[in-house]
Parts: sequence; C-alpha cells; structure tokens
Amino acid sequence: MSDNLDLVLANLRVPADFARIQHITEDSTLTCLDEWKGSAERVLIELGLILDQKNSELSLSQKANVIRATASFDGQDPWITPIARSTAEGILRQFDDPPQSLLTHILNDNVKPFFQVNPHPKLNASGRKLPRPAGGPMATQDFYDDQTWKTAPGITNLVSWCVRHIRRDMYETLWHLIIPPVMTLLDDFETSYKLRGVGIVSEMLREVPGQLLKRTGVDGLIRLSLGTCLTHLNDTESPRLIEAAVDAHLTLILLTTEVGSSEQFDELSALLGEGIIHGIWLYASDKPDMILASLKALPPLLRALKIGNARFIKVKMCQREKELSN
Repeated sequence: MSDNLDLVLANLRVPADFARIQHITEDSTLTCLDEWKGSAERVLIELGLILDQKNSELSLSQKANVIRATASFDGQDPWITPIARSTAEGILRQFDDPPQSLLTHILNDNVKPFFQVNPHPKLNASGRKLPRPAGGPMATQDFYDDQTWKTAPGITNLVSWCVRHIRRDMYETLWHLIIPPVMTLLDDFETSYKLRGVGIVSEMLREVPGQLLKRTGVDGLIRLSLGTCLTHLNDTESPRLIEAAVDAHLTLILLTTEVGSSEQFDELSALLGEGIIHGIWLYASDKPDMILASLKALPPLLRALKIGNARFIKVKMCQREKELSN
C-alpha cells in the first residue's frame, strides 16, 4: 500500500510551469498542462478510494504527505478543475481536526523547506520581529532572490489549509513555523502573492491571540505590510488587494488594541487618513477601480471610528461626489 500511495501522491505534484502559466505561449506546453489537469482529477479519485480503505492505517508522515498533495487543489488556481476541487475537499474533510503533531509535521517537513532558503529579513528563528533587518540595506533584495517556494505551485494553498486548522491554543507552539511563510507571502513583490498573503493573514486573525502578535512584534510587521498593499495601484488585481488589505488591517487593529482607547483611535484614523484619503485617493485619483475598491472597504472602518470619522467627512464626501460625477 505504501508504494502505491507514494506513486499516487507523486502524480499529484503540481508541475512548476503552472507558476508561470500566464507567460507561457508555447502550445505544446499548454497542451501538456491541460492534459495533466485531467489526469489529476482521476488520480485524486483514486487517492480517495485508497483512503476509504486504508486511512486508519496511515502513519503521521503519510497523512502529512496526503494533505500536502490534496491541499494543492483546495483553491482557485489554474491547475484546479471543479471536479478536482470537489474531490480534494472530500479527502481533506477526513483531516478536519488535525492534532498539533500532524500540523507540526506538515509545517516542518512539507512547508519549511521551501521557505527557509531565503528567510524573511525581519524575523528571527522564533518568529519574532528583529530590531533591524538581517543582512543590512540589501536584505530586501536578497529576500526576493532564489524564491524556491515559487517553484512549488500549491504551497500557498497548503499554508492556507494549515492556518485554517490551527486552533487558538496551538499558535504559541507553532508560531515559529507558520509566521515565516505567511509573512513571505504578504511581503512578496508580486500583487497576486500579496493578495494570497492578505487572505491567509485574515484567516489567521480569526484565531491567533492578539497578545501573541503584540509580544512578538509581528502585529507591527503585518500592519506595515498591509499598509504597503495599499500602494500597489497598477495591477489588475489591485482593487481586490485594496479591499482585502483594508479589511485585514481593520481586523488587526480591533484585535490588538483596547476598545475606545486612544491607541485604537489613532490606528483607525491612520488607516483612513494616511492609507485611504492621502494614499489611494491622492495617488489613484485617475483610477476609478481603485477609488471604488476603497469606497467599498469604508463602511466597517467608519463604523469602528464612530464619532471619530467626523473630521474626515468633508474630504470623504468631496471624493464621493467626484467619483459619482465621473
């Protein structure tokens, strides 16, 4: 059974070419990738049949490998067909309540190897914020070199699956394993990966203790990264990124500050004032899609600010009138 399972899982390894499919023009390559998508459907069905009979006999390592292969199809990526997604979801439901030992194995053996080649320059080995970036002034550029994780399409889906299954009481132990890949995605220079990073951060903020974020300094790193997302205004995915980043930023503020405190008010005001009004509205005034995305993200933020948004009313209404007149 072990040899057969290993072969099936190997056949589910997503071809690296899918990571650059938008740049591929060769018909032969595109045909091969399309054929692989069809074969993956059949292999996933075969995997489901194997697990129906042998799931209880799997070792920890085998379970981790099954989840790694199957979670690659738990998303909206170009290699995922509706049949593959539905089949993968059925398989993954068998692992809906993973023990900490299984999550540790996945993060340590199936995720970490892809991200450790170029560690995040602002994090130490324990997942805490460094006082200054490791590697000096060129650290950021080095961080973008040799991005091994981009050669493994589906790895972002696996990180997302792990985050969605980490319970609140597990975060302290798994912190050093989950934060590096999350921050790597969030701080990538490509908008598509930043968008995935923001989505995973939003998932994480549902369970992660606010005090853990503050104690490790990661709350500040995430806040800064989400602010940077609002400056990416030249991509087709930028409107989605703006909406997602504002929503995640608001959630982060409410999680890490006391209700009604001056700190909370200042953070909310900075998001509205610096991030949206003096950021997006100023530098994307000729890009209606960006302005509209920011307006869609406003209501929850204004509700959180309550009376504090009064000082922004004039500029906000002027901007809305300008948008409506175009």
